[in-house]
Amino acid sequence: MDVFIGRQPILTVDKQLFGYELLHRTGNLNSFDGFDGNQATAEVISHSYLTFGLDKLSDQKKCFINFTKDLILDETPKLFSPESIIIELLEDIEITEEIIKKCESFKADGYKIAIDDFTDFGNYENILHVIDIIKVDFLGTSKEKRIEIMDRYRHLPIQFLAEKVETLEEFEEAKGLGFELFQGYFFSKPSILSTKDLKPMPQLYIQILSEINQPSPDIQAVATLAEKDVALSYKLLRLINSLGLRVKVSNVKQAIVLLGLAEVKKWILILMVTKDTEQSSEILHLSLTRAKLAELVAKKINVNPHQASLVGMFSLLDTILQRPMEEVLDELPIDDVIKQTLMNSQQTEYHQILSIIKAVEQNDWQELSSHLNTLTITSDALQNSYIEALKWADSIIQVTVKG
Repeated sequence: MDVFIGRQPILTVDKQLFGYELLHRTGNLNSFDGFDGNQATAEVISHSYLTFGLDKLSDQKKCFINFTKDLILDETPKLFSPESIIIELLEDIEITEEIIKKCESFKADGYKIAIDDFTDFGNYENILHVIDIIKVDFLGTSKEKRIEIMDRYRHLPIQFLAEKVETLEEFEEAKGLGFELFQGYFFSKPSILSTKDLKPMPQLYIQILSEINQPSPDIQAVATLAEKDVALSYKLLRLINSLGLRVKVSNVKQAIVLLGLAEVKKWILILMVTKDTEQSSEILHLSLTRAKLAELVAKKINVNPHQASLVGMFSLLDTILQRPMEEVLDELPIDDVIKQTLMNSQQTEYHQILSIIKAVEQNDWQELSSHLNTLTITSDALQNSYIEALKWADSIIQVTVKG
């Protein structure tokens, strides 16, 4: 599935790059379609962190991300490091004591906070002590209003950002008033970035959250559920990379242990808010069948079944994402043996399992015979395992995709 994100540069007075604002987009049309703010921000977060990779989007600069009242109260900004984002408070947020306390907590943790579309003096007076940047909309305010804002607050240790600057005259006016940061079509329209993404199966998330919320959650049970979802397994591994955890994992359970159940829960809640969660059932079915069959074969020939399952599940990532396998795997902290298998760069103990799976799919009995002659598994046992894998994949697809 194609996913999109808008990225508009924010420049300094000498037109050097200060950062980017990440904008919700549903296609190549350069505009926001106006649907629910929570959902829009959730998709920006999911796409920037788990699909594109925030490091690739940001060019080592901070990214402005809009947050709604609900997401502020849920402390969603803390999914990001203070070094990577600037928290942008949407203009329709009512500044309550609860909002102020949350922002004070963000500020104490090192986050910078911006106010979007600043016009209402009364709404913001009690929160200015934690604000780093005030954004003023040049399309939505009069020249008199802009002068009033600057005269009233220029003495504070706050940077002022002129947004929606569309002409040279507006740029010169903003500079003259004391604005230090600039954003708008005069400099650059938002660029629309797109890539392929795996879409998760949201019906599984309820089961995973239910298990995580148990008094004594069973990590193995959480991992077993996550392994049923190709997208979630892939995104958990992407998350390890995005968080800078310099480790390599060999199975989904290990990834969950490294991240912690609290972190997994946060990201599942983000993914649950995003839309368009339906994925081609055919490609999911094949990936899940490969994962289960690899696990069953591995058990019969005394090879690690968890690693084998990951090999089977991820063996179609290049097809799904329409990117070279080497490029996809470079973004995942997978054990070298699994990478070597998937890239076919070096013979491993999982190569034969993957070859058997492909031979079964293609009904290539000559290829199968050459493998079965060297393994402690009969053709009947293999066929039974394949039927079991198909039924298992069927049950997952029926519950999660077809509803």
